[in-house]
Amino acid sequence: MTAVRLPLESGRGLRSAREVLAAAWEWARTRLFNSPANAVVSLLLIVLLAWASFLFLRWMAFEADWGVVRTNRRLLLVGRFPQDQEWRIWPVVYALTALLGWTWGSWGRVTRWAAATMALIGVLVLPTLAGWGGALAFLPAVTLAALVHLVALRLATRPAWRTRVRVASGVGWFLALPLTLALLHVRGGVDPTLWGGLYLNLVVASGAVMGALPLGIALALARTSSFRALRWASTVYVEVMRGLPLPVMLTLSWLALRTFLPSWGGLDEVALVYRVTIAFALFTAAFIAEAVRGGLNSIPRGQREAAAALGLQWWQMTAYVTMPQAIRNSLPALAGEFIGLFMTTTLVAVVGLTDMLQAARGTTEQPDFFGRQKEVLLFVGMLFWVTAFALSRLSARLERALAGKGTRRA
Repeated sequence: MTAVRLPLESGRGLRSAREVLAAAWEWARTRLFNSPANAVVSLLLIVLLAWASFLFLRWMAFEADWGVVRTNRRLLLVGRFPQDQEWRIWPVVYALTALLGWTWGSWGRVTRWAAATMALIGVLVLPTLAGWGGALAFLPAVTLAALVHLVALRLATRPAWRTRVRVASGVGWFLALPLTLALLHVRGGVDPTLWGGLYLNLVVASGAVMGALPLGIALALARTSSFRALRWASTVYVEVMRGLPLPVMLTLSWLALRTFLPSWGGLDEVALVYRVTIAFALFTAAFIAEAVRGGLNSIPRGQREAAAALGLQWWQMTAYVTMPQAIRNSLPALAGEFIGLFMTTTLVAVVGLTDMLQAARGTTEQPDFFGRQKEVLLFVGMLFWVTAFALSRLSARLERALAGKGTRRA
């Protein structure tokens, strides 16, 4: 048998470590300590950051009382949703995690740093904040997402399957919200006033995105149209919506939107959650229109002239030439709008709905948890950050793939 030499015996592991340290020192020497002034400032900042991190970790590990999160985690996640109706929620959780894994696998692999970060959150952070029961409840969903990710990643490496896998991810996200609403209303349903917590934030944000994206694209096309009436109407809409504060829009959706809805089919009696979602969609569409308009203006005029010379009609030129490039060019701005929309869904508390932030405020009013605002707000902030970070990384992967740069790590 051939003897297997350990890395330390051959020196490869030691040399590799030395190379890493040498590269790190070279980076620090050229970026942080390239002058006496920069060296002093860098040392001060490193000391302050290390001291702040030490204080924060010490408080988090030894002084904080995470009982407020473990006791109220259900209120933070689903609000006052009836406990005997939770079977309507878990299929959505599994579907969303599977979709996230599939989409990430179809557009690129999960990097080692991302996997290490998620493992750290899953092994150390979630059990500390939500207890082992809360962490283990999501273990099947995480396992399903990992398996689906590997399948999509394997299929996406085959040129014949790559387009199909990516189209399947888009269709899945398009069907996610109808599936959620169907489960919420089938067999008697659950009163929308009982929806709450993180679940309410996700439902409102998803519905607003599905309404705002096509409306924003239509407004962008109208603003670049040669028809003066369409251009003026879309300009007025965008400027009015951009000038209105979002809380005013939400209050109007609460008090006045039913007045403008038709009575047929009971639309004038639509629940407050849906009216708020419509307000978010109308408001966000104005900003999406400006982002897409910027993408349209970035396309060289010669491409439109070439498409017209080939005999393409307007809708063909828009569908096959200009709009794909505009969406690709405006993707960073669109991702920022979607993340900002998710963050601003906390404003639903203005009209009396109980989102995750409002539920967090309510937990600190319990006699057993007076003065524990820091723990519960940190947990809420972590959930928002994890969701926003996942969306930003996914949009970055999508941007690089559409730009033809493959799935190389940033």
